[in-house]
Amino acid sequence: MEEVSLRIGDKVFKVNKDLLCEYSDYFRAMFSGYYVESEKQEINIDMLDPNITSIILQYMQMGMILLTEYPLSTIGEIAIAANFLQITELTKQIQYVLDIQLSESNWIETMAIAQNASYTHLEQYSAAYGLYSFNSMKPEYIPTIQRLVWYLSHPYLDSQNELYVFKFGFEWLCKNNKLDDTLLVLACLDMKSVANRNLMDIREYLNDYVSQLSDSLVSEIIDCLLNITNKNLQISESSLREHKTELCEKFSENVWSESLSIVKDSRTRLIKYIPVVPCQLLKNHKPELLPHYLYTFEEDKGFEQYLEVAEKNLWGWNLAAWGLTKLVIVCGEHGRGTGIFMRDVKVYDTLKKKWTQFGVQLPSRRHAGVTTVGDLLYIVGGVGEFRVVLETAVVYDLKERSCRSIANLPDAIQNPAVCTHNDRVYAAGHKNIYCYETYEDKDHWQMAVRTNIRMTFLRSYNNYIYCMQGYFRKLYRFRPGIDKELEPITSLSNLPAAMCNLGNCLMVFTQTECDELTVEEYKDELADEKPRVLTMKMENMRVNDVAGSCSLVMTMPPMCTDLPQYHKQYLLRQTETL
Repeated sequence: MEEVSLRIGDKVFKVNKDLLCEYSDYFRAMFSGYYVESEKQEINIDMLDPNITSIILQYMQMGMILLTEYPLSTIGEIAIAANFLQITELTKQIQYVLDIQLSESNWIETMAIAQNASYTHLEQYSAAYGLYSFNSMKPEYIPTIQRLVWYLSHPYLDSQNELYVFKFGFEWLCKNNKLDDTLLVLACLDMKSVANRNLMDIREYLNDYVSQLSDSLVSEIIDCLLNITNKNLQISESSLREHKTELCEKFSENVWSESLSIVKDSRTRLIKYIPVVPCQLLKNHKPELLPHYLYTFEEDKGFEQYLEVAEKNLWGWNLAAWGLTKLVIVCGEHGRGTGIFMRDVKVYDTLKKKWTQFGVQLPSRRHAGVTTVGDLLYIVGGVGEFRVVLETAVVYDLKERSCRSIANLPDAIQNPAVCTHNDRVYAAGHKNIYCYETYEDKDHWQMAVRTNIRMTFLRSYNNYIYCMQGYFRKLYRFRPGIDKELEPITSLSNLPAAMCNLGNCLMVFTQTECDELTVEEYKDELADEKPRVLTMKMENMRVNDVAGSCSLVMTMPPMCTDLPQYHKQYLLRQTETL
């Protein structure tokens, strides 16, 4: 076996040529072509680091590598070297490991590694992970102000309230002693979505920091924009120009000009939640032979068949959203009364468009209540073996792939309505709604509100939990920790079958007396608001109201690496000042 010496920096490695050619397309081309290196006994490569080369050569000799033993920075260097040497299998393994290790704390570093190694899809997926995880993101996970600006101004940032965006950015400035850049954080907001209430909340929030803000320009711009919203106008370039004279009299022309620049370069949030509901045919088919399909709904497109989620004979399965881009399918019995349960966990990724089966054995259960809190999947109540109605509940960690039992529900109940609100799980019993509570090493279900009737649907929206009973048209709500009783809000036009939170509204799927599937939209903007009945109808279809429903994001966000002009100029001025 012919050996060759590789000189990498100040180190020399003696390696078998056949081994190099087996793993690396780079060396295979070098030694089999007409390159001068094919005849040399020593090859000098300036592009590689000797320590990283040692790791790669060890991988070639052993045929495996435990990437999880290395920090992300080292994996990034291995990725660049593997790309240079064209080691296809190692490149695939690196991308897989980076993908499964993706988290709120490392997504930016993973995105940078992917960019340097030309892993385009992983770079996009990492960006999507961070943008769609805004509600669980922490300021310390954002390393630089440049990255902060990119993040907060991104059109696909998952923010339902621009006040939260401002608070996040301001907290980052506080932690990094950069309060002088408060104006830049304000400029990251989607001004079209900023309402009068948002500006008042921001102004009140900043009151505690007035002494630390060296520049009053931020406060003056907020007041300038308030003058627009006080007229019930949307903040826009045209509204600022229309009222220029009035605003320049109250403030300075500099305040008006700066406000105009911020509004002009403000990016509109484009993230879109798509409701996902399970539907089945009504007539002329045996239920056990019908496919289990999810349908999406958009007002401009109507109902569209989206995804087949389970085997035809699976009865009593349940679904839940895991974050914004993953759909979880659990539970169910293969044929009524067979005792053969689906005990695995199936996950569909809307961005990757592929299924993953976890290969686990959950407790036997069908017709449960299912919801997620972060990476934890709660499976509550339902029906177990021998058709026993259950009060038991389990939590399955979707990241760690481990399962544990938690406190029993006060009621044994089939098809319990459950939801997540402010990172807590709520479940409807026969006459009460309960909240799952933990204290030290103990847990229990605490009564949250008395209902007197069994609620069929629960959904968190706008600081409330909204409730419906499947046999009545009334929509109720309550504020956890505040309200002791349900508040009746409005009445639907038809009987409810599913309910989804789309960020800016509740969408309720209802069934007419003629078995037509219809849609009603409720926004909670007016005290006496009635749901808006959309004209879309679908015949010969019924919502599988016991499987659950959810909202997902179907779109891979663009990278948007080029910042808005205002933000670029601001950062450039700061750099020049330094």
